[in-house]
Amino acid sequence: MDNSNKKQQVNIARWIVRSLAIASSTLSLVDFLKGDFQSACILALGWLAIVTAEKRMFKNPSPDSKSIS
Repeated sequence: MDNSNKKQQVNIARWIVRSLAIASSTLSLVDFLKGDFQSACILALGWLAIVTAEKRMFKNPSPDSKSIS
């Protein structure tokens, strides 16, 4: 697999995950404003799970970080 192809796939995956996070947070806010608190809480928890998973999936160590020996 080519390095540029792999980078493109990561960008597409990151875009999809961020789109899911944006959609769930927007729907949660809309349901909260409508007064449907149960589905708003479920969507908010889903948003939190998506954001946590995104941070774990796409964690890139910084190149200038030094390991402690």
